[in-house]
Amino acid sequence: MINNTLSEFKTDAAKIAAYVRDKTKKEPVYAYTADGAKIPLKELRIDKVEFVGGLWRVQNEFPHKIENIRKVDFVIGDKLPHVERTLFDFYQAFSVGENCYGKFISKKPDYIVAKYVTNRGTYGAYGKTIEDARAYLGIKLYDEFQDVIHREINSARQK
Repeated sequence: MINNTLSEFKTDAAKIAAYVRDKTKKEPVYAYTADGAKIPLKELRIDKVEFVGGLWRVQNEFPHKIENIRKVDFVIGDKLPHVERTLFDFYQAFSVGENCYGKFISKKPDYIVAKYVTNRGTYGAYGKTIEDARAYLGIKLYDEFQDVIHREINSARQK
């Protein structure tokens, strides 16, 4: 139920207790929106608010799918029309941020994500340029498949 890492409540039980307490007070308690409006807490569902910075905050809707690439969250954009012999696919990517009103993405794509699909899964890496993303993905694939690479190189050498 806690959907903002900046929430002062670290457990659902603590959030529920505070929400019920504040919602049932005689004097109305308000939740604030990103544009500064205030809404009585009793008019909002618990999953729409978080307690951040000493105030209840209405969380913005986040309609994007987040992909975690090497421990960093991105929203993947359009595929780039870049083809090369690595057969990696390259995409525009928007970095994901978070403030007291929820998650948001950068206004323009600020990274490139490279992806490669194998029989062991889909691998990805990111960088500021296609070259960076390719290099980081190449390193990741080498780390993951070095047993296959060494076996192939050594079998060719033994022949």
